[in-house]
Parts: sequence; structure tokens; C-alpha cells
Amino acid sequence: MRIGILGGGQLARMMIEETSKYGFEFVIYTEEANSPAGKICGKEITGKFSDTERLNAFCKECDIVTLENEFIDRKYIEHIEQSGKVCLPGSDIVGMIQDKYVQKQTLGKMNIPVPEFEEVSSTEDIKKFAEAHGYPVILKSRTMGYDGKGNYKIDNEGEIKDAYDLLGKRGKLMCEEFIGFKRELAVQIVRSSNGEVKVYPVVESEQKNHICHLVKADSGFNDKVSKEIKRIAIKLVERISYVGVLAVELFQMENGKIYVNELAPRVHNTGHYTIEGCYTSQFENHIRAITGLPLGLTGMKYNNAVMINLIGERNGKADLNGYSELIKDPMANIHFYGKDETRVGRKMGHITVTGDDMEVVLNKAQSYLSQIKF
Repeated sequence: MRIGILGGGQLARMMIEETSKYGFEFVIYTEEANSPAGKICGKEITGKFSDTERLNAFCKECDIVTLENEFIDRKYIEHIEQSGKVCLPGSDIVGMIQDKYVQKQTLGKMNIPVPEFEEVSSTEDIKKFAEAHGYPVILKSRTMGYDGKGNYKIDNEGEIKDAYDLLGKRGKLMCEEFIGFKRELAVQIVRSSNGEVKVYPVVESEQKNHICHLVKADSGFNDKVSKEIKRIAIKLVERISYVGVLAVELFQMENGKIYVNELAPRVHNTGHYTIEGCYTSQFENHIRAITGLPLGLTGMKYNNAVMINLIGERNGKADLNGYSELIKDPMANIHFYGKDETRVGRKMGHITVTGDDMEVVLNKAQSYLSQIKF
């Protein structure tokens, strides 16, 4: 089977790394030549997503298509579907999740808890929303927002105009009430084309500059909150007939109450720990799901796992070093994504440490991170 992937970044690369053992062939469609995934796949086709001639050539090479991110305009996914190819997840689901306002409406109709939200089209609309819900409020671009881009925290009325002028350039907007959460949680759930469903452990994530910095997975985290999150995730994928891995990001309040923050129709940064930490990685299970293979076990192989992202702190040529101690540790792993250039804020790789004591695992991961330079 020839599997096409829209996008050639690290998520596509890890799908290939985790499933080439099954004899699948991969075709990448990317706007960036010599992409991280393109370096290790059988064929890389380069072109703009708006270039229908190149996109048609890609379709002819594939038996089935998936994607590594949700920022591809749904009309290009529709074009692939109209060519006769199956894309999973499909354009309807990707379109729903791309628009954060529609996403929240969909969740609300399922009685899944979300922050209060409202579409806004003027500074006066934002002011009225803030008067109703109190400051601060979060102004969001409805589409194309990630890693904090497209969000603006408004602390008082004097900030409304600047926020509106900045984000208004990105398109339609919405407001959400500010959630003073205790911690951020996430879960990956996978549903196969044959309807089989499996859920990964609930994890805690920590952000730096709106980018995922660290993920902690604890097999002992199996309280009422975890059970409720898994119930929500299962309800969601079954109601929308989702196929593949879906990431659900959530806020947990001091009183234990849960709010769903965002969905991602793809393998996700908060699930990278599953490569070494779980019996079957999210990347392998995604490919199993879209091809109709039985899903692999999602339980943890160790009591604890910690994943830390390697984030660019300079601009220039990438040069990985400083991992000599990490590579001696059988419980530690480094993944470098094959990006030739590092940039401030760019995800260059990640490290994962596993073990039976969270404090030990966390300390080792942070120590290795301090040694690595790229």
C-alpha cells in the first residue's frame, strides 16, 4: 500500500519511521523540498497546495491519503477526495476543527464542557463579551492559530483595540472566557476505519512561550478526572465517526472540573512519549487506523515517561551535539527531526526518558536537555 501524507514535517517523518516495518510505501506532498519526512520516504512531491496539477500527480501515486497537520485549507482536501482518493481524516472533520468557533459549537452540542465563547466582529462585540464574563478574555483568530499564534489575552478595555487590529488581519474572530486552570492535560484517542477504539493515558503538559515544552505521562494517573476525559474522547470520536489519531487538549480547574480547550485531527506533540513509553506509538496506531489494521495496545511500558521538546534558541545552521551522556542511558532517547536550519521557537527534536520514579525521570530529562546544543 502506498500512503500519501500531506505535509513533510516531523510528524510525517515519525509516521514513516514507526510503520515502514510493515512494508508500506510513503509519498510526501510538501511545499518545502528536502523536508524532514522527504529525506526518509520513497517519494517526495514538492508544490503549493493550490497547484492542482502537482496535487493530481500526488494523488495518482497514493492508495490512501492522510495529513500531518490541520492547517491545509479544506478545499485542497476536498480536491483529493473528488479525485477518488480517501483522505483520513476527511475534509468535513478537518474543516470543522480548523474553525475554532465551529469546533466549539460542535463540542457544545455534544454537551462536552468548553469555556464560554462567542463570535465577534467589532471592538464593541469584544467589550460586551468582557462585560458579560469579566476580564481577562481571550480573543482568538477562528482559523490558522497554533503554538499561541492567533491568540491575544485582553486584560482591560484599553487593550481591546490593539488586540482587534492585530488579530483582525487574520480573518474572523471569536472571544472566549479566560480559564484560570490548575494544569493543562491532553489525551490521544485512536479510532480505526473498522470502528475499533483505543485511548492513550492522560498526560500533563507544560508550555513555554505558548509552545509545548514538557509532557509528563504517569501510569498511576487513573483518577475520576482521567476516566471522565477518556469518556469525553470516546464520545467525541464515535459521534463524528473519526478515523485516525485525535488529540484532545484540556484545562483542569482547582476543583477538578474539566474544559476541552482544543482538538487536533492528527498525531500530536503531547503524544510523542508514546514511541518509547507505550506498547504502540500514536504514529503506528494512526497508520494502523487509516489502513484498517487492528489497533495496537496503548498502555504504558513503564510507570513514567517524560518528553521534552528541543526548541530553537538561535537562527542558523543546525548542528546537534551534547547528547553523549543521554545516548549511554538505555532509558533515554533522542529524536532529531532532520531540519537543516534552526530558528528561534522552531521544534528541532525531542528527548524522552522512561522509568519507574517520576522525580528521577524528570530530573534526568532536564539534565540531558541542559547538555544538548543544536
